[in-house]
Amino acid sequence: MSLLDRLGLAPKTGRYSRRAGLRTDPRGGGNDGPSLSRRAVWERVGMLAVLTALAMLAFPRVAVYDGTGRIGDVWKGEDVVAPFDFSIRLPERQIAARRDSVRRSMPPVFADNTPGARAQTLARIDSLDARLDSTLAAYVGWADARERLAILDGEAAQRARADVRADSTRFVTLKRELDLGLNDRQWERLVTSAYEVASGEAPGPTLDDLLLTQVGAFARRALDRGVLNVPSDSIPAPTLYLRNLDPSVRTEEEVSRASVLGSDEAVRAARQELFSAFPSRPDTVSIGTVFFRTVIEPSFVYQAATTARERDEAMRSVLPTRGRVREGQTVIRRGDEVTEARFEQLRSLDYAQRERSGGASWARTVVGRFILVLSALVLFFLYVYLLRPGIFYDTPRLVLVCLLLAGALIGFLIAGTIEGAAPYAVPVALVSILLTIVFDSRVGSFATMTLAALGGLIFGYDFQYTFATLVVGVLAVFSVRDVKNRSQLLASAAMVLVAYALIIVAYALLRADPFTQRLVQELVAIAINAALILFATGLLWLIERTFSVTTDMALLELSDTNRTLLKELSLRAPGTFNHSLQVANLAEAAADSIGANALRTRVGALYHDIGKMLKPEYFIENQQPGENPHEKIKPSMSALVIAAHVKEGIQLGKEQALPRVVVDFIATHHGTSLIEFFYRKALELEDDGSTVDEADYRYPGPRPQTNEQAIVMLADSVEAASRSLDKPTLRRLESLIDGIVASRIADGQLDESSLTFSDLARIKETFLNLLSGIYHFRVKYPDQDAEDVEPDPGGDGAAASPDEEIDGERPTSTERSTLG
Repeated sequence: MSLLDRLGLAPKTGRYSRRAGLRTDPRGGGNDGPSLSRRAVWERVGMLAVLTALAMLAFPRVAVYDGTGRIGDVWKGEDVVAPFDFSIRLPERQIAARRDSVRRSMPPVFADNTPGARAQTLARIDSLDARLDSTLAAYVGWADARERLAILDGEAAQRARADVRADSTRFVTLKRELDLGLNDRQWERLVTSAYEVASGEAPGPTLDDLLLTQVGAFARRALDRGVLNVPSDSIPAPTLYLRNLDPSVRTEEEVSRASVLGSDEAVRAARQELFSAFPSRPDTVSIGTVFFRTVIEPSFVYQAATTARERDEAMRSVLPTRGRVREGQTVIRRGDEVTEARFEQLRSLDYAQRERSGGASWARTVVGRFILVLSALVLFFLYVYLLRPGIFYDTPRLVLVCLLLAGALIGFLIAGTIEGAAPYAVPVALVSILLTIVFDSRVGSFATMTLAALGGLIFGYDFQYTFATLVVGVLAVFSVRDVKNRSQLLASAAMVLVAYALIIVAYALLRADPFTQRLVQELVAIAINAALILFATGLLWLIERTFSVTTDMALLELSDTNRTLLKELSLRAPGTFNHSLQVANLAEAAADSIGANALRTRVGALYHDIGKMLKPEYFIENQQPGENPHEKIKPSMSALVIAAHVKEGIQLGKEQALPRVVVDFIATHHGTSLIEFFYRKALELEDDGSTVDEADYRYPGPRPQTNEQAIVMLADSVEAASRSLDKPTLRRLESLIDGIVASRIADGQLDESSLTFSDLARIKETFLNLLSGIYHFRVKYPDQDAEDVEPDPGGDGAAASPDEEIDGERPTSTERSTLG
């Protein structure tokens, strides 16, 4: 006996789910059930570990008191008394604000380099002046050589042409080496001025000399005031420190930020100065501005490392506390309102306890959370293992469940980083809806309970959140238990919104001040939650195609008789199509009567005979009077053709991408039953029957594995047989139904399903009610003749078997058998 058996936690063999005819436990006893390989076991352990890790990460970074109450709540815990003196710690946002204020007001440090800056600036002006003179002189020489070339010829012209090339090359080279960033128009103004002065067309000085004179004069005035090497908007502080970094002369001066020029301010001031000197000449001003940027050397140089070091020291000196709580002082009593001051004291006590205990408190907190989270998740996995092994042993389906749970846990993680009522925006109801539609309501409900418990733990042991999520999630599950179309999800979203709102408003009424900003935040969060449910349609489409699952909504789409496959069946085999519609009606009603999945049963019945469209003339419902191809072939060949429609239907269903659950109906709708009509015909043709092998006259199977498949098998046989009755009276129909069901039981065709005799009784009653309606049986009116009344053959209501006399007749061989 295994450990799970000793604990009573091992799966109970031979027990089946009554929902939808699905077997949730392996058939058989002992060790015949499914087992997992070592790799599969580790895969499931890994899924559990990932979910546990996500839940642990979603917890806020607090330990004891922070998170157990919120401002405005009534304290429901025990009285909290200070076990030691501790300081009241400011909220992190206030500490951050103070430190940010220090950072912004802390004066930055600059090195005072005024003498060196003046000298460097004047040197750059002289260097730029000399290089400009050389460049412009090269241009003037180039222009003179071109003029001479125009009036010379012969050898003199050749020498002038060589001078032109040399001066042109020299001008271009010097211009490129200057790299001032001037455009062609600005260079045109400089060279024109230089040429006019050189040729005597205009009085000197040249434009470049005028600009450098203006730039030099303003640069000296700016350096006297002080020019920073950084933009002005990078200095938020109102003052700055000027330090002489010469070790022999250690001086420091604090000056106003407004008294000096930033690098951008100095350029703007220079441009304004140039506009005053050269009004209405923007190109000239732009050239002068470029000259200023080129020659100016800042006098004050920002010391980033020194500033950062001193700023960090100042921020570390900011006290994160205000006031103290003395040992023995009551922090809060049960029933007190959690005010902002009390909340700060609770949070401060938590922080102080963690500081005093070092890592031990943190470790205890982590271990405690781990145990709580693992308990909730293990309980969910145990539920799936014991009561939903069809999911537990199917790795893709279990992965799908874990992915949906992981999505909710990631939502918890994100919500934990957002202040306000963000937890209520986590779409737990969406996860509940998806699990219900894909699997069933019990999986959805249990997952809802698990997520509600985890959410309550993660968000500060918040019972309000747990209660609201549990109620709303289960309500969402109930709203989609029998979803008929995708638009029904709109109603579910509205229901989630209303239910959340009622619970949140009810809790708000219990607070001292109910109608606060917190209530508004919670209502906005639940509106977001409800809106996210509208994504369920797209997620279901993705799940159906990624994990090959078939939801009821997909089955509803398949039940449309205008779909290509059913349309083709109606055109190529109209009799079979009509037969399939009648079987679908019978099977759907029967499934509904025993609590099976009626929609799945109907869809399976609609497609169960699609294989007949390939050879429709071989099936009696498609034949015209006097046209029966079976009369020209042997019974064994007829049996092969009849049985082939199962395999051909399976192949056709796979080619048309029908879901596996529908293809299974095609494979099992005859099980391994006997093709009785041709088997008996073969026996009649053989004298002793020794050469007739019964196995050659059976369908390939398998037998029905679910209640739905078994119902379709019975409905198919009953509907086909009822058509062959010459006189379809109520008694003959009842006898026919009883005989067909009995023969299927005797042949073992229902052994793999979980139908009970009680189920079969309700199924037979449903078949009889529907068929009697189809054949229009009526009660006797007072003036009817006695001979019009249907006799009761047995007098005791006992049903006749197919071989017993009905109304004085024996059923024909056609009445006792079906052709598919």
